[in-house]
Amino acid sequence: MKRCDVVVIGLGIMGSAALWNLAEAGITVLGIEGGGPTHTGGSSHGGTRIFRRAYWEGEKYIGLLNRAHELWTALQDKTGRRLIIPTGGVFIGPRAAGVVAGSQRTAIADDIPHEMWDAARIRERLPAFQVTDDMQAIYEPAAYAIAAEEARLQMVNEAVRGAGTAWYGDPVESLGSTPHDVTVRTRSGQVVQAAAAVVTVGPWMGRRLVPELRPHLVPNRVPIYWFSPRPGRMEDFDHKRFPVFLYECQDGSLLYGIAAGTSAEQGVKIGFHNRQHVPADPDTAIPRVTDHQRQEIASYVAQIFPDLEPSPIDARLCYYTMSTDESFLIGASAQSPRVVYASACSGHGFKFATAIGEALAFLAQQKPPPVELSAFGAARFDAASRVT
Repeated sequence: MKRCDVVVIGLGIMGSAALWNLAEAGITVLGIEGGGPTHTGGSSHGGTRIFRRAYWEGEKYIGLLNRAHELWTALQDKTGRRLIIPTGGVFIGPRAAGVVAGSQRTAIADDIPHEMWDAARIRERLPAFQVTDDMQAIYEPAAYAIAAEEARLQMVNEAVRGAGTAWYGDPVESLGSTPHDVTVRTRSGQVVQAAAAVVTVGPWMGRRLVPELRPHLVPNRVPIYWFSPRPGRMEDFDHKRFPVFLYECQDGSLLYGIAAGTSAEQGVKIGFHNRQHVPADPDTAIPRVTDHQRQEIASYVAQIFPDLEPSPIDARLCYYTMSTDESFLIGASAQSPRVVYASACSGHGFKFATAIGEALAFLAQQKPPPVELSAFGAARFDAASRVT
């Protein structure tokens, strides 16, 4: 039997961040991942993610965002690796609509430097984008791309240099708890006993390990695409000229994207945030992106980016584990208080991982986390059901 202070189950970005934070605190911690270090069956694979603080999703995220930025910077400084790629960020949509209005509210609330652009200014500054006259943008100069896979692997590297250990390729089959400890059993028969468990298994969260969350979670497979600039137009889509973006269409479709040159992946990364969600069982084989899905994204790209070839040069699937209100679930299990969890990142959680990992490390030690988390507790769903 293996004994440690804390066991972390799932080493995607949230689990890796928790492992790193626990090891940094001198806690003897074991991380267990069912796949390999770079498997593509979850939500954390791939080269890049967006970091933005002018957050249209709401002001309740500000505390986590600010702490996450501090910790991304600290991780980059400690490792000496390029984890933050400066790009700026532009968030475009119909005037006074969701993305633009929400981003502006958060920027004003937290005094985040930003500029408001009308359609003429967008065309002047960013000729790669097609916009209609009724569109507006908020530009956040300090937004950036995160070198996602590199950052996650660096977290694990830092952890195992200290008080951390990582096991790969051995899925956890069961998690039991008493008032005093937790016991984990893996598929290969390994048994681990610890004072607390951190569970960060994404789409598998509600299946066996924290079943109380199952009513609140829907795992969806969602495609991501890469597009090639037309001949002679590569410079317009390089990260030095092309910011990370959100683009809200007139029909409500929301696209996001990251410039070429921010990772080893070829082309401009673009995907739908709120379309092409397919509920899926994470234990089944990962299918291919369908021709219909490719054709749908191509039709939008052709309208918004005429200087990109509209047919994607690559397409992959990842998971959005959605909560019913599209926000996060972070806290301690009501049934097993020595089990703490983070899930339901709902397609926008990666940027928060450093801060959420720190919060999980505090919760696992039964300490109050540095950032207020009450907005992300499962109790909100019970309260909502009582109201309705």
